[in-house]
Amino acid sequence: MNLAPVLVTVVLVQLMGERCLPSEAPKASDEQHASMDPGRHDVLTVSNGVLFLDGGQFAEISFNKYDLFWQLYDELAHGNSLDQTNPVVQLQDKALRNLHELGFESIRIFALPWGPSGPAAYADPQRRKLLYTALDKTLDLCDTHRIRLVWSLSAASFTDTQLDPVKGWIYGDEQQRELICNPESRGRKLLYRYIDETVARYRHRKAVLMWEISNEVTLSADIGDSQRVYNGERMPSLGDVASFFNQVALRIKQTDPLRLVNSGGSNMRECQWHLYQGQGWIADTFEDQFKCFKLLYGNSAVDVIDIHSYPDNHPGYALAAKNGGREWLDDKGYKEIAARLRKPLMIGELGLHAYAKSDTNIWNETPAYFESYDDWHAAKPWVEKTLNDVIAAGIPLAYWWCYQSDNPDEQRNKQRFDIDRERNPELVACIAAANKRLKAKLGRDTPMAPR
Repeated sequence: MNLAPVLVTVVLVQLMGERCLPSEAPKASDEQHASMDPGRHDVLTVSNGVLFLDGGQFAEISFNKYDLFWQLYDELAHGNSLDQTNPVVQLQDKALRNLHELGFESIRIFALPWGPSGPAAYADPQRRKLLYTALDKTLDLCDTHRIRLVWSLSAASFTDTQLDPVKGWIYGDEQQRELICNPESRGRKLLYRYIDETVARYRHRKAVLMWEISNEVTLSADIGDSQRVYNGERMPSLGDVASFFNQVALRIKQTDPLRLVNSGGSNMRECQWHLYQGQGWIADTFEDQFKCFKLLYGNSAVDVIDIHSYPDNHPGYALAAKNGGREWLDDKGYKEIAARLRKPLMIGELGLHAYAKSDTNIWNETPAYFESYDDWHAAKPWVEKTLNDVIAAGIPLAYWWCYQSDNPDEQRNKQRFDIDRERNPELVACIAAANKRLKAKLGRDTPMAPR
């Protein structure tokens, strides 16, 4: 999900120097680590394409709670304590309690401050203290409510990019291409330090369900002009992204060999294979799309094939049919691709855009669509259809975008994505019911498969 920009100015060129910065993160004691050290049955594993957790099969449709950590970190950055009297802590605690009460066992979060401020929060020793204090609090809250985390490490943000309030995005010496293509770049070295320290610190915590590399890096591949320069930024190729995913996954597993790693990679653009071949915006066939996924995951240390899916008013994503017409890449198609590559499939972001009536293309095509999640009567059939498609395809993990955004800018937007138990109880109930149906089909209620 591409989030609305936050106006910050961050200078990373000096902060991301090659000199090794001493760790300022407070350390848990060896006794604490020993008492919490997970075994194989305490972490999510895969066998013959089936996910297992706590000794049983595992499947879930749950939520993104993308700003859980962000809200806590911002409180520390503003000089506020994260004690139980803090209203923001109370709000996040309530959200997790609600999710637990509704039967959800995991969520997906972004666990580094947004955009350019993320790498800066790690590179600076004082801000790094706040980073780990907020992460500690995030896991403590999750432990309280028995919620596990798909933990997005936001690896692709380790560039020299800045966001100037007046000039907008400013791209420095190291851009996405340099980070993704060059393991010796300053940004990659800082990224590896961050991964080593963060994964070592939290690999002992059962609340970590899975490590995620970054968010939607696949959408940066092969776009822009003939030199892959898009809006002034140098972009990677799909092959570069494949190498980056593999290298980062291997780095994570050096410290935590038990846990699964997913990419956070989103769906492919509908022309991705042709773009990669330098042929331009020509619609791929199904087999072309399979080639993209095989390139990314066929010989990769990434364990879980991850897509983001926003089908809206369509059955899926439009591809070129063999007869010259159009066909749809839907959930069953993605599941077939994953099965051919012998890896489980996860939908890291599942959702629907609400469209204003001024968007005539949507409303002329689909008069029965919905304008806002506040109109739950109109939204419910589309939400149910999207959930039913996931269950019918047998996809074991999916995370709806999103539960309870606490961003005031989003809250003022009529087309806001988030739903919650108080504002949209009927829609949250749809997702809770779908979660139970998926678990009955693929989860703990199903017979145990041989391991």
